[in-house]
Amino acid sequence: MTLSRTQESQILDLHLIGTAQRAIAKEVAVCLDSVNKRIQHFKQTGTTHMPYKKRTSQYDPQEEMIRQRIRYYLSLEKRKSRFTVNQLHLSLLNDGYIVKKSKVGQWVRFERNRLKESYLDIYHEPGVAVQFDWGSKTIRVNQRNKLIHFAVFALPYSNFRYVHVTEKMDSKSFVDAFISFTKHIKCVFSILLIDNMKIAVKNRSFRENQIQLTDLFKQLENHYGMTVRPCTPYKPNQKGTVENAVATLKQELHGLNQDYKSIKHLQNEINVIFKRLNDKKHPTKNNTCQKLMKYECSLAGQVPSKHFVYFHEITRKVRNDTLVSLDGNYYSAPEEYKGEKVKIKYNDRTVKILSSDGKTLAKYSRCYGKGYRKYRVWNMLRMHQHKSDGFDQSNQKRQLPRWLKKLYDQHFNQYAEDYFIFLELIKNASRDNVKRLLKYHSVHDIKLTSISAFDFISRC
Repeated sequence: MTLSRTQESQILDLHLIGTAQRAIAKEVAVCLDSVNKRIQHFKQTGTTHMPYKKRTSQYDPQEEMIRQRIRYYLSLEKRKSRFTVNQLHLSLLNDGYIVKKSKVGQWVRFERNRLKESYLDIYHEPGVAVQFDWGSKTIRVNQRNKLIHFAVFALPYSNFRYVHVTEKMDSKSFVDAFISFTKHIKCVFSILLIDNMKIAVKNRSFRENQIQLTDLFKQLENHYGMTVRPCTPYKPNQKGTVENAVATLKQELHGLNQDYKSIKHLQNEINVIFKRLNDKKHPTKNNTCQKLMKYECSLAGQVPSKHFVYFHEITRKVRNDTLVSLDGNYYSAPEEYKGEKVKIKYNDRTVKILSSDGKTLAKYSRCYGKGYRKYRVWNMLRMHQHKSDGFDQSNQKRQLPRWLKKLYDQHFNQYAEDYFIFLELIKNASRDNVKRLLKYHSVHDIKLTSISAFDFISRC
């Protein structure tokens, strides 16, 4: 501690009259250590003044220049081709720097350590984000080795983990896994963090640094009211919680090493494993992962009343007989779309035919097999009017809805041309008006014809 000449004189005067060192420190308002050092220095040299020692600087300009040159050479290294200490030492000597090889080796080690990637300690808000990743492992199922895929979801705040077993890593498998996870936790988190998988990321604009999601994930965002956020390529630490969950899953499966009867049996075994893991205490929080997950769910969003329905999508050209093909079967489109391209969206149960602007043209239950044809009478009214004579023997009649078939048999039997004129009239009428039309003719016992239907509709 640096003292003024006045303070040093006061310390000496008080010491000479026999004052204790603690009292001197209190009187002069300095620390006891400073008083003790001045008195000891006075006894050795005869003066209390201690000359100020300048602190030597640790900065060596020559060393800094050499280390900057080393950083330059390290920046030229390639991923699988690194400079040796000998090469760097010779390069520095050629550049005119006189330095020992041992020093070069030490500074190279320091610079490589400085360039190693370090990670931020991120705090995760509860009820905000969920992380997703795929895992794969060859497992013996039904006495055969099979590559099984696992859709793993992890909550970074609570460290809660959920695994869905699937045989593929396609869009449908992801949707099934996400719906299964959502049903299990009964809530939706506002952010879904994923990696750059092909089913999610369509392309990346390096100029604007923007990621384009596929149509499927855009639909998921809109349906569940969340944000899908792909992480930076080759940066798995951004979703480290789910990466650790995948490693834990593989480790647990390696420990079991048994023959599973089916995929369902494997799913049940994994559910038991992760129930045990989720019931354990969180490593840094004073509660179990399961209870922390319930707290997160109370802060997250609600699940929509209906879950997302996944559809495959392809483009087909409508044939001249108004049919479009799908898996060897045929479905009818409206007559005005002959020769046009339409979109077909389909899943295991339903087939939808859409126009280029997204308007639904027809909807069918999906056929399995080969050669089946599905018709809608509304899509081919003009063709039926011109070929009404053969309608009674056609498949189109057999596929009529029950109420339209009943109308034909009761009122238009053997008058197919008039029947299709009647259908043309009610095609764009509202359902309530059609119901009133049929009830009116039934109550008043009037024969239903295209003329009587036109008179009734014109009065409505």
